[in-house]
Amino acid sequence: MISPELYRHDLEVVRNTAAQVIKDFGLAGVEIVFSGNPQTAYQELLQQVTPGLELLYKKQHKTFMMLLYRIDVEESRVKAILSQGTGTGSFPKLAALVLEREFIKVVLRKLYSPPSV
Repeated sequence: MISPELYRHDLEVVRNTAAQVIKDFGLAGVEIVFSGNPQTAYQELLQQVTPGLELLYKKQHKTFMMLLYRIDVEESRVKAILSQGTGTGSFPKLAALVLEREFIKVVLRKLYSPPSV
């Protein structure tokens, strides 16, 4: 298992994770903006992803499901969060899950992609 703590301060990983989040949410019609500050990146993205997910869930459920599928979030974990209800507490948890998955994808790409020439 990859320890995210090893890469939390890796500027390239932080920026690539933000770019991946912006791309995936953009495809779902949700605009995400990143200031570029690595110290506030997680909180900044979380504050935008949370209402984006809630809006998609309530207004465009099919797009919401397609987004989670594209990001490759574990369906069982999503169901566990949503089974607790869709009140104010579930969407921040879901957003944290999404950011964790995006982060892991970026780290895996960094570790296992061939170097560019």
